[in-house]
Amino acid sequence: MVEFRKVKDYKERFEFKLTVDNNIICQRYFRINNFNPVSLKSYNLSEVISNCVNTIDNDLKQKTISYLEIFAPLYFDSVEEMDKYFQNPVNRNRIGLGHGIVVKNSSVDYAWTEKGPRELEFKFDDGELYENKENKSMIYKFAFLVDGKEVCSRIWEGIYPKYIRNSIDLSNKRGKQDPEDVFHLNFEQYLDYQIVKGKSDLVWGLIKDICTVCSYSDNSLYILDDEYGDKYYDNVQSDEELFKIYGLSKDGMVKLNKAGA
Repeated sequence: MVEFRKVKDYKERFEFKLTVDNNIICQRYFRINNFNPVSLKSYNLSEVISNCVNTIDNDLKQKTISYLEIFAPLYFDSVEEMDKYFQNPVNRNRIGLGHGIVVKNSSVDYAWTEKGPRELEFKFDDGELYENKENKSMIYKFAFLVDGKEVCSRIWEGIYPKYIRNSIDLSNKRGKQDPEDVFHLNFEQYLDYQIVKGKSDLVWGLIKDICTVCSYSDNSLYILDDEYGDKYYDNVQSDEELFKIYGLSKDGMVKLNKAGA
């Protein structure tokens, strides 16, 4: 008689997690060949994790651009220009309920309702997202773990439209369609198609960057720190100094306007 043994679930030692307000959005386990433990105490790893965050943030901002091009086809330079446009009944009939409206010199953007334009909870302008002060932003975290222990992480406040943040897919498989079938899609399917059009899978790129920095064979290639994780390094400017130079918010992820708001 053949004896069957129960095989325990096996997980690789290394993993990354993307969480939003402590909810896991994306988690991957992976192997690192020729792993060098010295990397865990290095500034090099901290820098790679920051680059991973920039990659994710830029991807979500680019998706926001595509989203607004479909969702908000109307674009105005000012609120006054928008109001003047909609004073004409013909123009009011050209926009559907729920459609978005981008207003460049306004602190918020708008959506069309039966009573006219309504303020949204987010703002997108000139490639940067700004938080509406009256609304709470969501906390995003990207972390690298070894044997279940968090080694290095980055936290940022993500200001993305609800539609984007509720459908985060780093693999960019959501919405993939054969271009020849586009004309048969409904509005939401077409919106998803445009959002991921031309985008590649980010997951394996993130894993590759982490694997590369954790497998240097020459220890002299690492800039070391005494402790694990995200620490301050004397050989570089502080985050506060860099953010001030480039006019960034305290988390370094959002470009501030001239008023510093």
